[in-house]
Amino acid sequence: MEKEAGKKLKNIEFLRFVFAGSIVYFHLLHSALMPYTDNAEIYQCLAEQSKYTKYIVECFFIISGYFLYQSMVRHPEKGLGRFVWGKIARLWPVLACATLISVIFMKKSVYSAIINLCFLQSTSLAIDWKGLNWYVSAFFFAEIFYFMLYKAVRNAAARRLIVCLIVYFGYSLNLMTTNGEFGRKVVYGVFSLAIARALAGVGLGCLIGEAYKTFACGENHLKIVLSEKWRIFLVSVLETGSFLLLLYDFFGGKNAPQNQFLVVVCFSVLFVCMLTEKGILSKIISRSRLCRMGKYAYSIYVMQETAFLLLKRTLWKNSVFVQRYAALCLGISVLAAVVLGIIIYYLVERPAGEKMAGLVTADNGNWSRRQKSDKK
Repeated sequence: MEKEAGKKLKNIEFLRFVFAGSIVYFHLLHSALMPYTDNAEIYQCLAEQSKYTKYIVECFFIISGYFLYQSMVRHPEKGLGRFVWGKIARLWPVLACATLISVIFMKKSVYSAIINLCFLQSTSLAIDWKGLNWYVSAFFFAEIFYFMLYKAVRNAAARRLIVCLIVYFGYSLNLMTTNGEFGRKVVYGVFSLAIARALAGVGLGCLIGEAYKTFACGENHLKIVLSEKWRIFLVSVLETGSFLLLLYDFFGGKNAPQNQFLVVVCFSVLFVCMLTEKGILSKIISRSRLCRMGKYAYSIYVMQETAFLLLKRTLWKNSVFVQRYAALCLGISVLAAVVLGIIIYYLVERPAGEKMAGLVTADNGNWSRRQKSDKK
């Protein structure tokens, strides 16, 4: 059951793409598009129904934590400097592109831009915790923290205890200060809710990675207890059930529970089921063409504000179209953000990321050759 090192999970990749599109849909209905709708009832209703869609971000954190753990297992030799540079190469180019556009065309503060480019937005070191790209800084520091933790604490039991405490503290701090939801602001003068939820989500993903690895090692025992058909049936029921509950929460609006910790529980179940690749939902979406869409998720997320800027100056100027054809307007708007994200992936994210990552690879190669020469 344990996957080959470096193998992409097609179902998870496609899920990332769907989640990115859903986040765009949420921001359309709760900020960007609403001033152009003249308070049309259909938009108000859709906004109310999708008010919890923003907590898809918790799913992104968990996914990131799992793959962080897998990366540390596959590359135990990787040092902190190389890891941090790799994250910068992965995240910074698209963030810089979006930030530059926001300063030039949206008249955003240069101070806020500098904070954003230094990955400080949403930390308690900056007062600017608003904006659509707050996720990037929280994710960046959470990943670095856990990489350092796993390097520093070699005792597995002690490390798991520390991670469990951080996960509990991060989630409870958010839930208790927001009445069952997740926030971004700084509370008690020092604790950033954005960083807390990132530490909780990424930490939970790491724990899932450790637990799943242990479970995979004991798969033979499970085969004795349950036949293959029963295992597929059980995974399919849990996978489909948790997925439907998430849909209900994200798009159920008034009927969704107030305590949004449900998102963490349901997605954790869904994610573990998808790791097995045995459920019926996984089999449906595990297609090579769909899998390729996952790589665009980050650019779609970061560039959505730029897409909204373009739409404000084009499509949304037609107030009659916006107000009369809500479904078509929303569909075109989401599609525009997706297309822009794909374009930026090929123009900025992939070439710039490869170039920056190559600098470290080249330096490491030269350093390795020098070491061998010294030994000789």
